Amino acid sequence: MKHLDAAKLGWVSRLPAAAPAKDALAGIVDADGGRDEADGGRDEAENSYYEAVSDPRFVRIETAQRRFRGRYLPRLRRLTERVRSNEL
Repeated sequence: MKHLDAAKLGWVSRLPAAAPAKDALAGIVDADGGRDEADGGRDEAENSYYEAVSDPRFVRIETAQRRFRGRYLPRLRRLTERVRSNEL
């Protein structure tokens, strides 16, 4: 793979691959109703995290990163298979 475009592999493997962070945090905030059981008030930390990952700029960047990863890794596998088949 070293003669392919694998230089980005380390960087691409660190890009998000799972569901958007917004969805995961929404589940956490909804699970406890956005309330902290210890003080009976709103859990400002959870809410601020959710607001940060719900920001349209963050959502766009995260979506683009997941899309790039989703296209790059299969492309790299196809190129690797093509090189292997040509070497045989």
